Amino acid sequence: MKHIFLALSLTLGLNLQANVDGAYLDAPYKNLVHPIDSKSNFKNINKSDFLEMQEIMTPVRGQGSRGTCSIFSGIAMLESMLLLNYQFDKDSLDLSEEWLEYVIMRNKTSDGSNSWSNFNALRRYGVPTEQTYAYIGQTWEENTFNPMANQRCGHLEGRIKKSCLLGHRDPRLLDTPSSVLQSQESEMFDPEFDEARTEAFQFRNDYIKYSSTNFSVYYTQDVKRLLAKGIPLTLGIEFYYGAWNHRKAVDFGIGRSEENWSQGIVGYPERGSIDYVKSRENRAGHSILVVGYDDNKIVKTQVKMQDGSIKEFTYKGVYYFKNSWGKGNFGRDFNVDGEVFDGYGMITQKHAHEHGSFYRMPLK
Repeated sequence: MKHIFLALSLTLGLNLQANVDGAYLDAPYKNLVHPIDSKSNFKNINKSDFLEMQEIMTPVRGQGSRGTCSIFSGIAMLESMLLLNYQFDKDSLDLSEEWLEYVIMRNKTSDGSNSWSNFNALRRYGVPTEQTYAYIGQTWEENTFNPMANQRCGHLEGRIKKSCLLGHRDPRLLDTPSSVLQSQESEMFDPEFDEARTEAFQFRNDYIKYSSTNFSVYYTQDVKRLLAKGIPLTLGIEFYYGAWNHRKAVDFGIGRSEENWSQGIVGYPERGSIDYVKSRENRAGHSILVVGYDDNKIVKTQVKMQDGSIKEFTYKGVYYFKNSWGKGNFGRDFNVDGEVFDGYGMITQKHAHEHGSFYRMPLK
């Protein structure tokens, strides 16, 4: 049964990657703590070592059709910190985004999360491996035919059913005793979940301990100091369709550059642009894993203004990041020092500082 579930999950995820140009997003972020720009380079270091940071990066993965951006950036962060602090093999380290989404959604009726919630959930509930609890890259909705969704959530009603559809499993399972989960006579029979929970708690006890529960990074100098030391950060940010060259930018009349999309270039939502207006009318959020910076990198974009004109803007300074939209689409031509890193990107520091919040995971 476990192998059938794993095969079905992987098939669903692969089928949905073809549509990643739509780039599924998170819910709009609230109470972002924008970093204070100190206007000074960290000890005159104006560029971190991106290639060295690659040594603690697991492969780029895709979130499919679910609004799980922050879940993926949170798991990517944990994997990187484990590689930094412990002797894991980066080619085999693959932790379960599906588990983290489940524990986050079990008391919610709408999708979306943030680094604070995710890091605390990992500290409390741990995480199993992807092999044990595989990701399903598909959104489950009520009144939509889906055999697995019906099997797991069809018997539920109201709020608990909504949570089940979001997290892909009955939210009550987390607090159900193992004896009940292992009993074929019980309506809560789910030995696969019991195995995943046992593994998650053991992993928590062995590896997930924090030196602090304050995750925010408040100053840009501290952001760069950590990156220069080879410590990645998550960035939760308000989403602007034009700045990201998202497919929906065309639908909203904003316009997009497919070349910048393929190169993973994220610009800035200029005041007076259509992007600034339309994106705020269709709010969304995104979360990424920041893996480096270059204060001297120049980015040029063309922006459609509200008066119909097209203006070119030049920005100096970027952050490099690992995304969660899979490979072969966004960032497929992303290049650093002549080497391509498919699925990565760069975002202007101006955009990140004004519209985002940075977070660290103080893993011991």
